[in-house]
Amino acid sequence: APVVTATAAAPDAWSFLRCVYAHAIAPDAFPSAAATAAAPPPPDAAASTVDRTVLAEPPRKDEAPDHAVLMERDGFAMERDPRTGLLVPVFWEPPPGVDELAHVDLVDGEPTIFLMIASYRDWQCRDTAASALARATHAARVRVAVVQQNRPGDVGCAEPPRPCAEDPAQPLCARASQVRVYEMDANEATGPVYARHVGYRMYRGEAFALQVDAHCVFVNGWDDGIVEQWRRTRNEMAVLSTYLTDLEGSVSPAGDSLRKTRPIMCNSDFEGSPGYLRHGAQPERAPAIASEPMLQPYWAAGFSFARGHFVHRVRYDCCLPMVFMGEEISIGVRGWTHGYDMYAPQASVLFHEYAQRSSRRRSVPKFWESSGARRANGQRSLRRLTALIHMAPPGMPDDWDRTEADRYGLGTARPVDLFYKLALVDVARRSAVPLCQFVDSGAMHRALHDAHLRADGRGIDYSGAARDLDVMAVVDARLYDPIAADLRRGVAEERPNILRAALAEAARTKLEKHHPELRGLLDAARAALVRT
Repeated sequence: APVVTATAAAPDAWSFLRCVYAHAIAPDAFPSAAATAAAPPPPDAAASTVDRTVLAEPPRKDEAPDHAVLMERDGFAMERDPRTGLLVPVFWEPPPGVDELAHVDLVDGEPTIFLMIASYRDWQCRDTAASALARATHAARVRVAVVQQNRPGDVGCAEPPRPCAEDPAQPLCARASQVRVYEMDANEATGPVYARHVGYRMYRGEAFALQVDAHCVFVNGWDDGIVEQWRRTRNEMAVLSTYLTDLEGSVSPAGDSLRKTRPIMCNSDFEGSPGYLRHGAQPERAPAIASEPMLQPYWAAGFSFARGHFVHRVRYDCCLPMVFMGEEISIGVRGWTHGYDMYAPQASVLFHEYAQRSSRRRSVPKFWESSGARRANGQRSLRRLTALIHMAPPGMPDDWDRTEADRYGLGTARPVDLFYKLALVDVARRSAVPLCQFVDSGAMHRALHDAHLRADGRGIDYSGAARDLDVMAVVDARLYDPIAADLRRGVAEERPNILRAALAEAARTKLEKHHPELRGLLDAARAALVRT
């Protein structure tokens, strides 16, 4: 079975680990922050290692052994996952009586950041962690949690390039007590969803939570930068998320960003069977609103930054093996129904090395090589995923996996049907209108964030006028009406260049699908192009 590994815990870190364990096992025993800070470390704290194992209370007679807390290692109470048989950290819960939205965990006066990385045999994982630690303005507040799925001989995510005895100043040496690694045999891997599920289990009440891929490069001062961007939303429920810009040409040798643009999430459509929303290529340009992050409808798995309560409340599903892309619409929709709002960042604070432009990444193994992946049933997972977020196609069999459906299902803050209405997603017809004209222009931000952000800053209020917003009218005015006007002009004047451009744009934006009443105009335009 995999174990949670970590380097020796320094005495000043022990009180945090001891506090976490006490609450995970016995919530009533959770000490106050002041008491925890004042408590002296145990005599052997500095010598604590991964081999330290403390047996927890035994399971009650009426409690199934698979659900019992089994042991504690390096601050994590562990339990057996009955689906995989693996020992995994117990989910953290806030102390009784604490307002999770108001509480902010601090180190040296700075809010802490939980940095979660899921890695499958990725040799750049350690570089990503080192980059985050080396380029943070306040590195002491960064707590790195890695789910490492490796085979013998693979580079470890906490393994520095050189031995610490030779170069103790390396980030993975100097900050070793801030890096926690969950080691998992790569043969057990079933995709990113389960790895990130385990990663979310490693969260321990940090103020903020950042999720990134294992092959990213951070820029100088990224921690202050992203926290400040989040604060500018004035929204406790804000989640900054996007598809990251490619690393090539993005970071100076000194570690500063060279980019003035950033991507925004607004383009998605149905794919596959039973069909789910898969996000496509996203536009990248200078923000239309430069003063703060801009509201968007969708969430991206490769970069997500929010208050820590987001990963506590919107947990990665336990039971979606072999799902690679559908996780994004699952987390995004569930997050929205829990009251969270998605925003594109103002500026990028890290960049992603994509295999399409990086020859050295093309040889990195993919999880579907593992024996665990070959045993999994991806179609069964997609049926569960779509059913949980009410995206199942009409007529789909009702035999989907309902394991812990309440925990991994929708929230109660907002109705999911309202999300689909405002995002112009027709679940029955399996169609989604492209929203970039509404989102990238800043129209969505002005109509919803500016007009309906709650006075207490706890999310956008969709209970009143916001629910009646006519998004299709905005998209028509900015996208489809101009295309139709060009088609009519091209037909009337028999201008081949106008016809070609308008027909291409009509095909790209699926004009006929979303406006079937214009089919006759499209036929006329095609006929006119043939004549000319």
